[in-house]
Amino acid sequence: MNIYLLRHGETESNSKKVYYGKLDVELNQKGKAQSEAAGSKLKEIKFNKVYTSTMKRAVQTAQIAVKNKECEFIKDKRINEMNLGVFEGKNYEENQRDYPEEWKRWTEDWKSYAPPKGESYIEFYNKIKGFIEDIIKQNDEDILIVTHGGVIKSIYAYILGENLDLFWKFGTKNGDLTLIKYEYGNFYIDSIVHCEE
Repeated sequence: MNIYLLRHGETESNSKKVYYGKLDVELNQKGKAQSEAAGSKLKEIKFNKVYTSTMKRAVQTAQIAVKNKECEFIKDKRINEMNLGVFEGKNYEENQRDYPEEWKRWTEDWKSYAPPKGESYIEFYNKIKGFIEDIIKQNDEDILIVTHGGVIKSIYAYILGENLDLFWKFGTKNGDLTLIKYEYGNFYIDSIVHCEE
């Protein structure tokens, strides 16, 4: 099984470097160009299914990148970006200033602590784990998952032995394309490509 992971293209929130997960924003022009660039690398692949989060930025990226409308498109909220609650829409300095106690607790216990009105990383990770475990039961040959940076890094952590600390050992840029292979009950990362616009 070939599992392609595509991080959505850039949004204005990305360019402003604010924290956002549940905020439902659209791609900017650069993000649309990144999606086109990813699509050029995927044009020869006949996907059995294309999974996206329910967020506009992921759906738009999938629609631009995948020209073959014959494949099945499935939205799944389990691969939405992490809900950061009151931290959403603010940058690093603003969150430290506006929520000093909550920020301190989050940075000291990033796995278990949920920001007010948000979710903990463990809650977020468990949804993604369930999604991937359902995917591999489908036994499709080629699937595309268009999602978010936090989701992709969590998938890496899962396939590399459920080591949640590995979340911080990977970068992921807007428009990045990863190929993960699942063969004989094992995962491995085959490639990670930056799809520049």
